[in-house]
Amino acid sequence: MDLILIANIIACVGALGGFIFGAIKFFRPRVSIYALMITLSCGVTVFTRLYQIIRIIVIGELINRFNLGVIGIIGSLLFLFTANFGVIDKLGDDGSKGLIKYRLIPLIMPVITWTSFLVFFLFTDLTVLIKMIAGSITVFVGLASYYNFKHLIIPDVKFGIIDSMRQYNLLALVYELLCIVELIFLTRTSEIGALVVCILMGIVSPLIIISVAWGVKKWKA
Repeated sequence: MDLILIANIIACVGALGGFIFGAIKFFRPRVSIYALMITLSCGVTVFTRLYQIIRIIVIGELINRFNLGVIGIIGSLLFLFTANFGVIDKLGDDGSKGLIKYRLIPLIMPVITWTSFLVFFLFTDLTVLIKMIAGSITVFVGLASYYNFKHLIIPDVKFGIIDSMRQYNLLALVYELLCIVELIFLTRTSEIGALVVCILMGIVSPLIIISVAWGVKKWKA
């Protein structure tokens, strides 16, 4: 469990760095709501990791009992999902038939994530609680990753924001998949695997906010 504690500290520090950078850049008047929502996702991740750090220190485990940290993970994924679905998607997709393939191809992401739930969690001897936790997270990873992948491949023919945010969408996609991989390692008690994933998350989290800042600057240039 010492490695899991270290892993969460690393992920927390990375998310905190990203949130502070995003707060400095975007918590001001007339800044894109898109950038604010992604920054808030990073902020929710900070509090989630802090909760998990305290839980490990006090209880000594993460997933064998009810875990409020799961709500935080879902919250961060909801911010990522809403940023693309509610704010940006209509700027890149006008609903025309010519773009239908760009709506269908990204369905591969929910298929991959929800299939991973079946293979690694549902059809195993894990407890019902762990299966519920994994199911909740994979549902929202599937939803968020659909739009990140869609905005990674759809052509930008009008506003320029889709093209400017491709690096962000790639990094967000990586982060979302890492959420599932971390859970797989945790349920297999692979502390080294979880540590590696959290190191990657600690790197990706600030890069997500940096890429958003770069994308906004490029879009407005």
